[in-house]
Amino acid sequence: MAVKKRETNTPELGPASGNKAVTGRTVSPSGPAPPPSARPGVAVASGTAPKAGTPKPSATQAPPPKPSTVKASVAPVKLTERQLEFLKMIHGTKEPGFLVGRKADQRTIDALMDRKLIKKGAKDRESGNFRYFVSRAGEKHLTSSPPTA
Repeated sequence: MAVKKRETNTPELGPASGNKAVTGRTVSPSGPAPPPSARPGVAVASGTAPKAGTPKPSATQAPPPKPSTVKASVAPVKLTERQLEFLKMIHGTKEPGFLVGRKADQRTIDALMDRKLIKKGAKDRESGNFRYFVSRAGEKHLTSSPPTA
């Protein structure tokens, strides 16, 4: 969009002078005026009045309601008997951590890790396998689970 040059006196530029930059087109001062819709910044009066029943949008609208900060109680984790048995075995090792003896047991360990009931510790130097420890969530699960007979 082309920008029109102002022909009024401005404090920075001084009085309007006849020395204008050549832009490749000429402006005729007495030429036909463009239609009002083509002039920027000029409001055109419409021939119709706004409807009386139409509500005007307010500048300050109420903010949307914030989600509640209260966390819902987490559903207890359901474990199979084998997973619960492994969790108790890992809890029984305490300090050194549980070392997986068979590869078949690794699937149960992975399931407990997915539920974040156990965590992986450092690698054992002799066997090359990781040691596993019970996490805080696992301890809570052990204390809240009903005793098995």
